[in-house]
Amino acid sequence: MKRNILTLILMLSINTVFAQHPYQNVLDTIEANSTVLAAHQKHNLADRAENDAYALVENPEIEAGYKFGPESNKVELGLSQTLAFPTVYSNQNKIIKMTDQVIASQYEIERMNVLTEVQNLCTELIFCKTKIKLFKQTYDNAVKIADAYQKMMELGECNILDYNKSKMNLANAKNNYDLEMIHYDNLMANLKTMNGGNDIDFQYEDYALVVLPEDFDEWYSNVEQSNPVFEQMRQQIALEQQNVKLKKSEWIPSINIGYGMEIGQDEREHGPHIGLSLPLWHNKGSVKSAKMKAEATEMMLTNEKSMTYNYLSSLFAKAKSLQENIGTLATSLQEFDSQALLLKSFEKGEMNLIDYVMEVEYYQNAMLELYASQYEMNSVLIELKSYEGF
Repeated sequence: MKRNILTLILMLSINTVFAQHPYQNVLDTIEANSTVLAAHQKHNLADRAENDAYALVENPEIEAGYKFGPESNKVELGLSQTLAFPTVYSNQNKIIKMTDQVIASQYEIERMNVLTEVQNLCTELIFCKTKIKLFKQTYDNAVKIADAYQKMMELGECNILDYNKSKMNLANAKNNYDLEMIHYDNLMANLKTMNGGNDIDFQYEDYALVVLPEDFDEWYSNVEQSNPVFEQMRQQIALEQQNVKLKKSEWIPSINIGYGMEIGQDEREHGPHIGLSLPLWHNKGSVKSAKMKAEATEMMLTNEKSMTYNYLSSLFAKAKSLQENIGTLATSLQEFDSQALLLKSFEKGEMNLIDYVMEVEYYQNAMLELYASQYEMNSVLIELKSYEGF
């Protein structure tokens, strides 16, 4: 026990920057098998296919008519095509490519959310494992004591009250252990679901070594560049700025060119025609609207950065506080008698059953407090790490 606590203190004293993501093997497996990510990817590909299928040039128009006349009737045939100014097509093509980038970033956001959820689940599994080990040791000792009192009861060497106390102690220890095992099985079932219904081998026994960076502001500046939410918002701003250029270019009149033919009883007339489409009403206010949308997204990005900075700064401070608290708890527990020593003291007659149960409960609560602090700190560290993206 003391060696484990000392190991914990050494781990907390290491001051390195975030390395690879915790539980990378599990992340890789679930990313390959996750039906949720597969669904997001299909939606992403469908959205991109729909966007790429957008026709830049309008469809040609075919016209046909029939005219009745006093002397003869006529058949009219025509083919026409509307063409925008070349800068319109250039801007539209850029918008299609930029929209593809925004769509791709949305998948990265969904991927980040799913993998962060996996990391949180892994962290909770390790927390659960540490409690199971503690409760199992308590249960094993309770079995030994209950068996001893059973034998003493059969030999008439103890009273019924002490015998019942040993049975109650055993029942309580077994209940704690069984409930935690049920919780562990539920967590593993959730992990299996996230792995597309496939079994997954979770071998991790200790929390991944993820510690705080030395300089929060320097780390946060990197987060601003790598976080997919920020990246998508920057892409959206660029897209809307490009849309402003598109709306400006649409003020240039479009050209309509075509070829028509009239066929009568004894004559046939044919020839080209050309016309202009003046954007007097259709494009009214569109440039102003596009500019306002771009400015609004820029304001949203600035606000998102400010809110994220404040939130992550508070998480960073919380992690430092938890780190110090864990160090204090670990140091205190070094001087605490372990369950093995408490059992020896009880077996030697140095304490009665009531004192032993109370000491074990006190020790167990102290360890649970340490484990809970470890779990909370690692959860905070994983949340901080997740903002870097995957």
